[in-house]
Amino acid sequence: MTLVDRLKELRKENNMTQSELANMLGMAKGTVAMWEMGKRNPSFESLEKMSEIFDRRVDYILGKSDDSSSPKLSDSQIQELGRWQAEEDLAEIVMKYLRLDERGKASVEALINTEFNFCRQENILLPREDYLLSIRTKKE
Repeated sequence: MTLVDRLKELRKENNMTQSELANMLGMAKGTVAMWEMGKRNPSFESLEKMSEIFDRRVDYILGKSDDSSSPKLSDSQIQELGRWQAEEDLAEIVMKYLRLDERGKASVEALINTEFNFCRQENILLPREDYLLSIRTKKE
């Protein structure tokens, strides 16, 4: 499918006239008409706006993909990305700790123990069940 076909399809699917789409994009009706006749191509900014209007990916609007899914991330996808980032951050912290000398490790452990005991005393520790930890050491 081409941009010309896909744009007409999306506009009609959304019960939108060329004028209405043009208004939403902040441009003249003739510009949308030129796109639908294949005489001009929309700018990247216009494609981004259409992606928001139609809730479709830019590559779908361009006719380069048949994946009509929303470009917006679902709540579960956002949570998954957050978990990946947290895991990456924690791995980096552990790696930094492992590279410290004995004095540095003792300082970090003292700080962690102080904060842990404070949180336990205030009953604000996060549940241990929320975490699964796996650490491997490299064989030499």
